[in-house]
Amino acid sequence: MLKAIIISVVLLGIAVLGMCVRIIIKKNGTFHSQDVGQSKAMHDRGIGCTRSQDRQAQRGNPLRLKVDEL
Repeated sequence: MLKAIIISVVLLGIAVLGMCVRIIIKKNGTFHSQDVGQSKAMHDRGIGCTRSQDRQAQRGNPLRLKVDEL
């Protein structure tokens, strides 16, 4: 039982190190932003974040919800 726990902890540590190789090796390494609004591929397809898409959909709508009045 203890042997299985040690093996799983070691494998988990190796997996975490494998995911962090880019950050560890590069001097100023960072993860890429996973935000939809900052993705060039999504922007090229015309897909934005939900807030901006909602804002665009509410423009010109006379029944829109005005957050400032709540």
